[in-house]
Amino acid sequence: MLRTLYLKSIRDRAASALIGASSLWFVAVFGMWAYAGLGDDSVSFFDDMPAFYTDLIGINGDAGVAGLMLSMMFNFIGPFVVAGIAVSMGAAALAGEENDGTMNVLTTAPRSRSRLLASKGLAALTIALVVNVLAWAGYLVSILAFGESAADVNIGAATVHVTAVALLYGAVAFALGAATGHQRLASGVGTAFLVVSFFGAGLLPMIDGGEDWAKIFPWYYINAASPLVDGVDWTQVLVLLAITAALVVVGWAAYVRRDLVSGATTVPLLARFQEDERLARMLELLRGRSSTRGIVGKALSESRAILTIAGGGIFLMTALMGPMFNLVSDFVGEFADAFPDNIMAMVGFADYSRPEGWYHGEMLSITVPVAVAVAAIAAGAALAGEERARTISVLLGSPLSRAAVAWRRALAVLAVAAVNALATVAGIALGNWVGGLGISYLHILATGVLVWGLGAVFGAAAFLGGALTGQPKVAVGVGTGVAVVGWALTAFAAVNDALVPIAHLSPYYYYTWEFPLDNGLYWYQPVVLFGAAAALFAAGVAGYVRRDLKG
Repeated sequence: MLRTLYLKSIRDRAASALIGASSLWFVAVFGMWAYAGLGDDSVSFFDDMPAFYTDLIGINGDAGVAGLMLSMMFNFIGPFVVAGIAVSMGAAALAGEENDGTMNVLTTAPRSRSRLLASKGLAALTIALVVNVLAWAGYLVSILAFGESAADVNIGAATVHVTAVALLYGAVAFALGAATGHQRLASGVGTAFLVVSFFGAGLLPMIDGGEDWAKIFPWYYINAASPLVDGVDWTQVLVLLAITAALVVVGWAAYVRRDLVSGATTVPLLARFQEDERLARMLELLRGRSSTRGIVGKALSESRAILTIAGGGIFLMTALMGPMFNLVSDFVGEFADAFPDNIMAMVGFADYSRPEGWYHGEMLSITVPVAVAVAAIAAGAALAGEERARTISVLLGSPLSRAAVAWRRALAVLAVAAVNALATVAGIALGNWVGGLGISYLHILATGVLVWGLGAVFGAAAFLGGALTGQPKVAVGVGTGVAVVGWALTAFAAVNDALVPIAHLSPYYYYTWEFPLDNGLYWYQPVVLFGAAAALFAAGVAGYVRRDLKG
């Protein structure tokens, strides 16, 4: 795999891509297991759903239980996973080599910059295509394994649309990375574009005159032509691919004309911002490289940017949800009642007519766990990142054992998760006070404890993956896999009681199953969450001290 740059690039990204595809397989299996119990009731299930929702997800009663599972995979989880992988690969393809200081090695080989870009781009394209093909195969096998028919669902057509959209998101990150040499900028903008597209394409069509605006977001074209029912709309797909190719060309034009660097880079715009003293101080705080007061302090300092974005975002959104409930309380309960239980199960049967259910469904079921997972998984992968950045020798040069260094990194993961938990508590408490909602502050605090425990498990899973392999991408893949599969287990257990015993394996079960805003804290919930995190940390430390380190 080292004979060509193309093959090496595939080898370097194959593990994380396989973890992502495997996560989708597990979610598909659990989804079919849950919905297979509906049997002949699936047609009446579709009839019970609001017409605007069935149009939005592009399925009908003929699709049966396979359509239920696929609508969720192709309209929510699947595109997020495959597009996230595409953004990650696009950002790292060229800018990652510059940030890691390996670009000087690549450019000494007898190949042009254009050939270098082509090898990296083709490797990213290959993995993106393989991930989508594996996802397609996993969905099909899951349906057939439960004795259901796939004749009324066009899995291949839906996969083509998702692939085209994912490639566009990846091209955005690839072009930015090629043009600037800044991996974090490319990854951040690509991810932000992905998230904004999801909300824009989902919410704007519900507003009068908003559907035309939704068309500017790539996510809209995942289901605009209802490919699960009507097949591929080649006009849409070709337009998406043409935009993708144009972005790559723009990135190539900028890449071949600029000075390359070896090591961490910055964007000229940020350099100009730093000339202003006030902005320079803010950027220094966000950059998070100033503290050297011990390994835990260094780790927390390095996490300032992601903590500011994730924690600050959680605080603002949860605080705003309080007064917002007062604005929508007259109709939101009736709106939610229009959906059958099998849809409401995805948000834990939240009672939207009450402020506790409003917070549970809108924030605690998906939004808060995603934000906490991003920060905690990044902190968990940081130990492996020290090997990739070749700074581990500096840490181990201190008068500390290898185990002590690893345990301090584990404590930093707990601290990062705690910061996000505190932001959640503070935001809900503020929203509760401003909106006069009457939620118990003790229950809000209990919810924060469980948010902390959930983040600890995600971060510990990433820590274990990184400690055993020394590869940050594997660490992130393991943490993400635990988050995705864990969510699916708990969500589908609410649909099918047969999955409840298995759902006990999911950290989400102990986080959200008992509605902490309504019922407070049960003693076993933090015991299981923090106990599982401790076990994962201990296994990671044990593996870390016994293997040869890299870099």
